[in-house]
Amino acid sequence: MEDPLDEEKLIREPLLGSNTKGGLRTLPFIIANEAMDKLAASGLMANMILYLTREYGLEAAKGAQVIYLRSAASFFPPLPGAFLADSYVGRYRMIVSGSICSLLVISLIN
Repeated sequence: MEDPLDEEKLIREPLLGSNTKGGLRTLPFIIANEAMDKLAASGLMANMILYLTREYGLEAAKGAQVIYLRSAASFFPPLPGAFLADSYVGRYRMIVSGSICSLLVISLIN
């Protein structure tokens, strides 16, 4: 009977190496992308409460609820995005397309 953990049959992939894709090399890009997205979103929140109360005539509590629902909804797209990236699109194309979509949405809001 063969040993299922035979070392010769295991496929080994290095975490860090010259020919690997992703890993720790992509970490600065992902962190910078998330930091800029959060910076833009938090900058919009302060202005959005004024816009909702003055232009739309909402009460402060109702405006805050709209902003918090929008903020909560922004945490959902990474779930299907991760599924699409792993299954169909690929990580780099998905990061680029997600960044472009985020930039377009923020540009449309402004």
